[in-house]
Amino acid sequence: MKKLLAAATTLITVCATGGIAAADQPSPGGSQGDGPTPIGTPGRGYALGGAHVLGIPYDEYIRRTGAQWFPGLDRQIVDYPAGQVQGHTLERLFPGIGKLDANFPGLGIDGPSIGESVDEGEGNVLRAVQAGGPGTAIGLSEGAMVLNAVQNRLATDPNAPPPDQLSFATYGDPISPHAFGAGFLAQNFPVGSVVPALDYRIPPQVDSQYDSYRFVSAYDSIADWPDRQDNWMALANAVVGLATGHTAVAFTNPSMVPPQNIRTTVNSRGAKTTTYLIPEQHLPLVLPFKYLGVDEGTLRQLDAVLKPSVDAGYSRNDDPLTAPIEVDPVNGYDPAAVTAPATQAAFGGGSDPLSQLTAGLQYVLNHGPSAH
Repeated sequence: MKKLLAAATTLITVCATGGIAAADQPSPGGSQGDGPTPIGTPGRGYALGGAHVLGIPYDEYIRRTGAQWFPGLDRQIVDYPAGQVQGHTLERLFPGIGKLDANFPGLGIDGPSIGESVDEGEGNVLRAVQAGGPGTAIGLSEGAMVLNAVQNRLATDPNAPPPDQLSFATYGDPISPHAFGAGFLAQNFPVGSVVPALDYRIPPQVDSQYDSYRFVSAYDSIADWPDRQDNWMALANAVVGLATGHTAVAFTNPSMVPPQNIRTTVNSRGAKTTTYLIPEQHLPLVLPFKYLGVDEGTLRQLDAVLKPSVDAGYSRNDDPLTAPIEVDPVNGYDPAAVTAPATQAAFGGGSDPLSQLTAGLQYVLNHGPSAH
């Protein structure tokens, strides 16, 4: 049990850094140039990362987010505060604790809140697009929240770029429902309500004039929370899914998505929203055992035992004829493997989860208090 908890902690540290159904589904291979339907808008790649997390190679993650889905873009990192969940919150509860931020930059105890970060990021993206011209805006996690705000603003802006000049791609979007479900915030906080720890008001779902692409890791609690919340097995699996897939989904590629996991809707303005539900190799509850060295046959047996209970928490699985593939040992992705190149490029070290964690911690120790 101690080894399992250690593996789960490692994964958390490493990885946490409506319409009319359309018949035509974009080919997932098209984004690599070998299919008939490329996705995204050519030009600039306006890229935003998720929350700043201590020991995570932030800029490297942004440069690699969606790179295998939208190759050839002239990538531009759009800066914004990227506040963390604990931004301001702990300082309000324990006045003075925010002084730790001075010695450990990136800790975020008294940094900007997510709500403040999204507000600032919205303006930064709008200015970047105005100056940079046509392209695809790409946002991971909190960055996706920024892009939602941008789309809502442009929906009523008479000076907005034409629909064929801009598109949006989000990875692990915390607030927008998708074709297969929705995340924790979308399911538990109504439109207009404020999420206290985030200082963030849940926005309405506004029909955008721009095509959108939503990339979701199956069972990621942030973007794919169970819609039957009385299912404790599904909830536990989704919580671990945050650690395994929420960030790692940004480093996937089209070969990892089965056709039935791609769905497109068309809104009232004629814009398409395409969702890609991307399976991991094993259930999030099972993946830690892989990193502990358990053999593949046993891992598949564990999936077979646990998956019916987990899947009962998602109504999308009620009809086997329309249910997506949520675990794929052959073509699904290994979160540690897809994340490793970014971590190694920034910190060096090995590709296994423990080596990635160690390299990140070493970087923090080397660039902590002395940096200020």
